[in-house]
Amino acid sequence: RETATIKLFGEMITNAAEKRSILIKYVHINCRKERTSYKVLIKIVRALNKNFPKRGYSPQDLLDIIVDSVNNQNLQLLIILDELGYLINKGGDLIYSLTRINDDSLNALQRISIIGIARDISCLNNLDVSTMSTLQRNIIKFKYYTKEELYDILKYRAEISLKENAISNKLIKTISDLVYQSGDIRYGLNLLWKSSKIAESQDLKYITMECVRLGNQDIVPFSTLDVLKYMTLQKVILLLAIIKALKKSGKIQISSLVITNSYLILCENLGIQPRSYSQLWNYLQDFKRENLITVEIKSEAIKGRRGLVAVQEISLSKFEEIIINILQSKGIKI
Repeated sequence: RETATIKLFGEMITNAAEKRSILIKYVHINCRKERTSYKVLIKIVRALNKNFPKRGYSPQDLLDIIVDSVNNQNLQLLIILDELGYLINKGGDLIYSLTRINDDSLNALQRISIIGIARDISCLNNLDVSTMSTLQRNIIKFKYYTKEELYDILKYRAEISLKENAISNKLIKTISDLVYQSGDIRYGLNLLWKSSKIAESQDLKYITMECVRLGNQDIVPFSTLDVLKYMTLQKVILLLAIIKALKKSGKIQISSLVITNSYLILCENLGIQPRSYSQLWNYLQDFKRENLITVEIKSEAIKGRRGLVAVQEISLSKFEEIIINILQSKGIKI
């Protein structure tokens, strides 16, 4: 929703500027994909100059090139940093540099504007005070969809994409309840689409509850697929180790020790150097933040604390299949 809103805003402000003969360049960057300062800067520079080489420049060089480009082209640059938290977690130096990019020029026209999109606004606390104060001048908070809003969205999409009476209001409400638990509207739209395809394949006149059940059992929310798509190799391997350990144990939760052993065995089989225990624990915390797993901390009087890990929202078999496909796409044979 936030991304769609910003893209619409970018389109509207660009059109409005054209009518006033003002040049605006809108650059949308997914910081989950472009995770380093250099990649973000290159993305901006190449939006201003498509033929610009990808290598051979320092971050400061790229910042200077951005300033020179907007001045020489007499344009306003609107930079959208989507999934801002990923960039902040790598260090806030780039955010600081972008917010201060025109400070060296006295009375210079402010040509560069920044909009950040973050799932959790608390990530701004990792920035220095001056940068944080700049970014917090105007904050728009998007509330979670209510069940009623989810129902209205799904009903509207059903009306414009399905035949009349192809799905009952009661069934739409059931789907909206499922979506409300996950908080992912795209998951609901995917479930609606898949349920309709199942009904169509069975030559049914309308979608049934069984169609929804069949559609839901193998669906992975789009947000999860996005996370997996940009995940590093070591993280993917650890995630596969978790899935394999859970399937082998047959339990709802497994300890971090069991996961570590599974991971070490998998790394040995693949001929890959394993990461340290502390790094693995950091990965687990990342998985938790990305809603891939749940981590419950158990306190034991003698042995101290231990983490119990579970996967709740996605079937293990489907999860394993997706992860194996990702590894194979990276040239890793399982």
